Amino acid sequence: MEKVATDIYTFSELRKNGFTYVDKTDALYAMASGEVGKQFFIARPRRFGKSLAVSTLKSLFQGERELFADLAIEPKWDWSKKWPVLHLDMGSAQTATVAELRAKWRDMLRDECRRNEISFDDDDNPAIVFKNVILALAAKSADGQMVLLIDEYDKPLLGHLMKPDVSEFRDALKAFYSVVKTLESKQRFTFLTGVSKFSKVSIFSDLNNLKDWTMHAKAATLFGYTHDEVLKYFPGRIHELAEANGLSDDAAFAKIVEWYDGYKFEENAERVINPVSLGLCFDADKFANYWSQTAMPTFLIDILRKRPLDFSCVDIEEAELGNYEPDDPRAVTLLYQTGYLTIDTFVQMGVVRRYTLRLPNLEVENSFLRDVVGAYTGRDVSQTSSYSFVAGKALYDHDVPKFLKALKSFFSDIPYSLTDRQNEQMWQTICYVVLRSIGLNVHGEVQTHDGRMDMVVDLPNDIYIVEFKLDRPASEAMAQIKGRDYAGKYALSGKRITLVGISFSAEKRTIVEELVEELPAK
Repeated sequence: MEKVATDIYTFSELRKNGFTYVDKTDALYAMASGEVGKQFFIARPRRFGKSLAVSTLKSLFQGERELFADLAIEPKWDWSKKWPVLHLDMGSAQTATVAELRAKWRDMLRDECRRNEISFDDDDNPAIVFKNVILALAAKSADGQMVLLIDEYDKPLLGHLMKPDVSEFRDALKAFYSVVKTLESKQRFTFLTGVSKFSKVSIFSDLNNLKDWTMHAKAATLFGYTHDEVLKYFPGRIHELAEANGLSDDAAFAKIVEWYDGYKFEENAERVINPVSLGLCFDADKFANYWSQTAMPTFLIDILRKRPLDFSCVDIEEAELGNYEPDDPRAVTLLYQTGYLTIDTFVQMGVVRRYTLRLPNLEVENSFLRDVVGAYTGRDVSQTSSYSFVAGKALYDHDVPKFLKALKSFFSDIPYSLTDRQNEQMWQTICYVVLRSIGLNVHGEVQTHDGRMDMVVDLPNDIYIVEFKLDRPASEAMAQIKGRDYAGKYALSGKRITLVGISFSAEKRTIVEELVEELPAK
């Protein structure tokens, strides 16, 4: 039976203790060989193996050949050469103040000096200490170069997004990381990872020497597992999971895909499976939501409260997808970079490249929508789950009055501060996430030959077509449904079709009028 590690991020420990290592060294060789460059940056969501990749590169450049036996890179690498490695894990550098961050940096550099057996020259300015450490390490090497690995470069800043001191932290990171470019000639290889990428007028203005492989085809499956990799490396675990759940091996793998697959990091790339969630699933022999064990970052909740987003239809231009400013973060960019949204489709019109995004899988959808309902309504999960369940069950029971009553009760207590910038999309989005959060088959902005339907709920026996209006009569919503023949799209479904026109009041901040009309199944 394969040994699966879910909490080990050190390559040497993984290999020495016989845990299964999904061989990614071919892709790492493409970077580490120097054939296409020597300084790289890749952003990926949390729990995708960034730290393990950094640790693997550390062992590689330190010449620990015995750890790479039987791996793709072993016969290709020149093991006669070694380099001193400076490894900075910024995941441990979350502090309340910039002064504490600077002290933390100096402590990290002091520890690295001790590990590499070089002298430590302290200074109040951590950038100067950083520079001196790089120079000292390079001087130890035969070719006058060293290797620089920085994991989670953005972690010190992420906790301060949407806070008054974000600019102060941004400037501190900008000054510290400026050393990476100024001492480029002393670096045989440089690799930075993070969750996000801040725009080139910010931190990356001093890191523009890095090759950004975040959406590069050669790195698209470097983090996460492809289908073939899971089938090759974990056949015993798949069989054990299947038996525990009364499934065939093929059916168990199909559920793995449904729950944990779906991430796409380049428009033409294969989708990949979340490695940590898969490992936890194997450990428990249970399909469950392991993503939610780490709560949605507070800064994302704050952004979504201020700027409600229609999750049923998300698209964005490539330039906006790749980076943002820390003092003006955009919800869609952050949701993509943190793994809550992933690439669905891609179109190019002339020089404009545009992506449509979606929630990647059942695990993320379940945890994310529960959190986002709370963000939009100001209520905790227990309250929102109760309303969502009542509303959803009413639709299954074809009790439309009860469904509307549940929505009215749900909306009646939403704080004014969360609905002070009202539009139809905001109300539509709240309805969408309320129903989608309990697993209903809900679609928003459904395209027809003559327009877009606000929301469609597709259940085994019923189709509900819902149109929303703000401060306009429900009759106008119903007239739009009928006038544009929205029901025609589902005429051959064999299901009962129900038309629902809903009118919201900006003053009362809830539903004030509704019209319902049922069409017989054909």
